[in-house]
Amino acid sequence: MAGKQTAKPSAKSALKAKAPPAVKFMQTRLTEPSWKELQLLRLEVGESMQTLVVQALNDLLVKHGRKPVIAGPSEDEA
Repeated sequence: MAGKQTAKPSAKSALKAKAPPAVKFMQTRLTEPSWKELQLLRLEVGESMQTLVVQALNDLLVKHGRKPVIAGPSEDEA
């Protein structure tokens, strides 16, 4: 079609395409000894609690035969 123009993406759709994936929050309750043990591990390995939780959730997915696709926000978004 000779006279047909292709639509340019709007500014809104361009921003949406560059936006990071939505972040969902998760909360859990632990006993005091459990929390302390995780804090000690976090300090020993030099990682954030966020990183440890993401690693643990990915390990759980692998254990159940799924791909390890869990990802947290990037460091500048955390």
